[in-house]
Amino acid sequence: MHRLLLVEDDEALRTTLRDYFDLKGYAVVEAGCGHDFRLVLADQQPDLILLDLNLPDADGVKLLRELRKTSQAPLFVVSGRSDEATRLKALDAGADDYVIKPFNIRELELRVRNFLQRQLGRNQLAQEQWRFGPWLLDARRRILSAQGGPPLSTTRGEFELLLCLVRAGGQVVARDRILALLEQGNASITPESLPVLISRLRRKLSPGAEQHIIATAPGIGYQLNLPVEQVDSATDAAHGDG
Repeated sequence: MHRLLLVEDDEALRTTLRDYFDLKGYAVVEAGCGHDFRLVLADQQPDLILLDLNLPDADGVKLLRELRKTSQAPLFVVSGRSDEATRLKALDAGADDYVIKPFNIRELELRVRNFLQRQLGRNQLAQEQWRFGPWLLDARRRILSAQGGPPLSTTRGEFELLLCLVRAGGQVVARDRILALLEQGNASITPESLPVLISRLRRKLSPGAEQHIIATAPGIGYQLNLPVEQVDSATDAAHGDG
């Protein structure tokens, strides 16, 4: 669940936004002034901030500059000030988007959702490394390797499939879910070719083993047989150097 900080002094508008975003599955925290804005930020880190510029005790652009000294939290300005000079000031101060009142609340939520989804994807690719058994999978560099060994050659479909199973952390992933995720990763896999892909991966990951690393859940899908842990690149580099 994404955490949203809503900074708006108009109580009626704030309530409308809070109720709508709450309905869409966000955890919303409210602030009606600059003082409350600072109190919230001292206590927690939101995933995205919606900031009005005309607050009773503070100028929004100054608050934004203040925020950027200590935080890179995504922030959308939501303001009735439509002049170009103010928009440029806010963007120059570090705003990620500028929404002019009045606005379509559905459009605002779509902008927020799309931004957070892209942000999540970038963060995952920047940090995502997984270890299972002797194997290390690096999602950003698209490398699969055994400890101390060279990268294992995999096709796009094999890598996307393994990444899908690894991200599930050992839980069963349904066949339809696997096919949908592979399609998002631009891997051309059909229901008929999926078992062939599984078979190829099994041979590469555990050649000659009696128990395959990838297990079949009859009538459902597939899962990894090994414990999975996510590691960061700094930790992995430290282990490799030792």
